[in-house]
Amino acid sequence: MTIANKNYFEIFSLQESFDLDLENLTVEYKNLQSQMHPDKFSGADDASRLHALQLSSIINDAFDTLKSPLKRAAYLLTLNGINPEENNQNHLAESFLLQQMEWRDLLDDATEEEDLTLVENLKQEVMEERENCIIEFQDFVNAYNFVDAKPIYNKLQFVEKMLVEINRSEEKILDY
Repeated sequence: MTIANKNYFEIFSLQESFDLDLENLTVEYKNLQSQMHPDKFSGADDASRLHALQLSSIINDAFDTLKSPLKRAAYLLTLNGINPEENNQNHLAESFLLQQMEWRDLLDDATEEEDLTLVENLKQEVMEERENCIIEFQDFVNAYNFVDAKPIYNKLQFVEKMLVEINRSEEKILDY
């Protein structure tokens, strides 16, 4: 089976799992890139160079997907017949929806007041929630319960977006 016919886990000879050894993933990535990098085929015919470019691109996409917890979660859901992009806010707990609003209000206030301490405290809280989501998602995946893993993925999506917004607020405050 060629790289083009393998799923991303198979490309790196890994089990389909949310819990990955990122060091091992990186070692395998570097090994594959050293074998398939287009520069190694610079003297080859056009078809061989194009094939190497395509394989290198697949390897890069696979690595980028598997090294990111959010992208890896979406990929695992997809492999198991769940559309990660299908949005259904009804399956998120009302308490989490309220938490989202509180975080946003708190971030807006902290940014407006240029209160870096408040932003840092919020960031810590959101990062703890991110870690909880990752653990919960992993538990569902380990139990092969991808249906119940999906709402956790959606929660993780929001948490990741919130962290991006927090980082932007930090930069904005520090730029003043």
